Amino acid sequence: MASHTGRLVLSPSDPDAAPDPTQLRDGLTDAGLLGEPILSVPGAYRVGPQFLVLITFAGCAVHLETEATGDDARPFTHVRLTGPEPESRFRQGRNTRPPRCPRCRERLSDWRSRLQPGSPLACPACGMVAPACAWDWRTQAGCGRLFVDIEEVFPGEALPTPGLMDTLAAISGHPWRYFYQQDR
Repeated sequence: MASHTGRLVLSPSDPDAAPDPTQLRDGLTDAGLLGEPILSVPGAYRVGPQFLVLITFAGCAVHLETEATGDDARPFTHVRLTGPEPESRFRQGRNTRPPRCPRCRERLSDWRSRLQPGSPLACPACGMVAPACAWDWRTQAGCGRLFVDIEEVFPGEALPTPGLMDTLAAISGHPWRYFYQQDR
């Protein structure tokens, strides 16, 4: 099985915010990020007509498959809306690097062995104890109740434009952030 290319994940900056998913879907459709639903995958959409205006790609030879090709159904770039979850969920992947303490900025190099669902992380340098969502994961992991996943995008290869971030804030009433995730 091939490794997961990755995804660009967008979520409200407040990990406990849960904007209305119907308003989000309708607003992102109107903005042109979302195209037709992919009926075989709940919450998944083909990229919309303004996708390449709202998401900026870097690199010298970016190639996007935006449709399933052939019978082997290779992964292709599409958008998934997930949530809202009952409570904030921490999302990380194989690309996630050690976070920094929110107080002293020390790296927590053994975070994977310390991370337990529902339990806070403790900084060995300053003693600060805080939930995983409070730590600085940069763009390597994040928390939220509602997510917009841009699937099959290599971490760092794509950025949401300021226009998309403004659109998300206008739709939801909350500022948004982004991070990257690669499945194992």
